[in-house]
Amino acid sequence: MVERKNVDRTSRSKGSQPVVLESATQDALAGMVLALLGEVMVLKDRLDANERLLHAAGLHGPAHVDAYHPDDEARAYRGAYRQKVYDRVLGVARDRLMPEALADQAAYENELARVAADAN
Repeated sequence: MVERKNVDRTSRSKGSQPVVLESATQDALAGMVLALLGEVMVLKDRLDANERLLHAAGLHGPAHVDAYHPDDEARAYRGAYRQKVYDRVLGVARDRLMPEALADQAAYENELARVAADAN
C-alpha cells in the first residue's frame, strides 16, 4: 500500500491570476469544470480498481457491470440523485449567470401549460 503524504496540503499560486478567457467569470467556470473533471477521473480510477479487485476475487467484473440493466427502482433513485447533483453543481451558474434566460424559459413553460390546459 502506498502511503499518502501531505493529504491536507493545498497549494495555490501567489499573486495575481491571469485571465485566460474573455472574463474572470469564464475563467472561474472553466476552473470549476476542470476541477470536476479531475474528481470524475479519480472516481473512475477507483471504480476500475474495485471492479478489477472483485473480478480477481472471483466475483463480478467490468463486463458484469456493463451488462447490468437497472430495474425501475434503481432508475428512479439514479434519476433523483442525478437531478440533485445537477442542481447543486450547475445551480450557482444557472442562478447567477442566466436569470433572464431562466425567466424566458419559465414564461414559455407557463404558456405551454396554459395552452395545454385550454386544449383539454
